[in-house]
Amino acid sequence: MTDSPDTPLHEQGPVIDRAHLDRMTSGDRDLQVEVLGLVREQASMWVRLLDPSHETADWLVAAHTIKGSARGIGAWELARICEGAEEAAKGAALSRDMRRLWSAQIEAALDAVMQDIARIEHAIAIASLRA
Repeated sequence: MTDSPDTPLHEQGPVIDRAHLDRMTSGDRDLQVEVLGLVREQASMWVRLLDPSHETADWLVAAHTIKGSARGIGAWELARICEGAEEAAKGAALSRDMRRLWSAQIEAALDAVMQDIARIEHAIAIASLRA
């Protein structure tokens, strides 16, 4: 994909593709809340695993794990950044500085996903109160 983490974050459109999330959960709002909750709960662990002091191989596993979870919920920008980091790390051992740059990009995208998860969970909660 790319070997530089300098690609700016996508700023148009939703952070999480709701149509994809609906397809993956067959529109089941309770399942959406459960899946999004798992992503939210695991995010802090992922950030710890992305610590630039970790060796490239361990760091690569974290980027790969985040990429898979991001794809599962339709967080395409986060998945794209993780894929770029993963490809860069597969080519050669990344320096600590490069891991730091990639980690910053991943964490920024992950923060945007966390904010969107909160919005989605709130919307689902409000909708359930109206039902």
